[in-house]
Amino acid sequence: MISLRRLEVILAHEVRLATRDPVPVLVLILFPIITMAFLKPAFRPALVQSGHPHANGAEQVVPGQATLSAFFVVSLITVSFFAEYAWATWDRLRASAASSLEIVLGKAIPRVVMTIAQFAVIMTTGIVFFGLDIRGSALALVPLVVTFAVCLVLLGVAVTAVCHTAQQAQAFAVVGMVLFGAIGGALVPFSVLPHWARVIAPITPTYWAMHGFTAVILNGNGVGGVEAPIAALAAMAVVFGLIALRRLRFDDHKTGWA
Repeated sequence: MISLRRLEVILAHEVRLATRDPVPVLVLILFPIITMAFLKPAFRPALVQSGHPHANGAEQVVPGQATLSAFFVVSLITVSFFAEYAWATWDRLRASAASSLEIVLGKAIPRVVMTIAQFAVIMTTGIVFFGLDIRGSALALVPLVVTFAVCLVLLGVAVTAVCHTAQQAQAFAVVGMVLFGAIGGALVPFSVLPHWARVIAPITPTYWAMHGFTAVILNGNGVGGVEAPIAALAAMAVVFGLIALRRLRFDDHKTGWA
């Protein structure tokens, strides 16, 4: 049974650590906003050519940069675990009264909230400063963002479970952010990707997130337009969760940063 008191202690600890580090704010919010200012004009012709004559480029660059940078949360999750090994505090944490589930939830929940907040800030910035026009129901984006956030966090836990060193986990997080972002249509509009990329894109969470954003922002859909993306992201989250349950052993020897 989960103890809310123990969970609250772990949550408070993780929040304190997160608020002391400015890097997540830079990567999740500041860098995407700066990039949006440069890339917005370049995306307008591609969107117009794909059948959206009233597009101004923000419809691609705002959700695209938000989705791409959100993948950094995978790195944050792995860091939260491997840092315990680097600080030699993992054994002390495991010796506490907290259960394995409480430890995982305590590290995961703040990152889910962080991802949701990141999307809220970037989307609001896009509307106010970059002329983003959401043609469909903005409320339909809420379950999409929440599911995507949970999917990314569980991916981070799965990566932690599979990798034995912090370097391995960080390499996957960085390569995954760039590769999944490119293939999934976050870096450039999906319509301009090569054929081979469009074929394999559905295996990435980024593709389904962008598919949902496009359905609502450009095509004017409501909740019905995000049902398939949400289902796909939820299925991926289940797979990542099962991998974590099967491979994450709290008594395994892992190596933090030297």
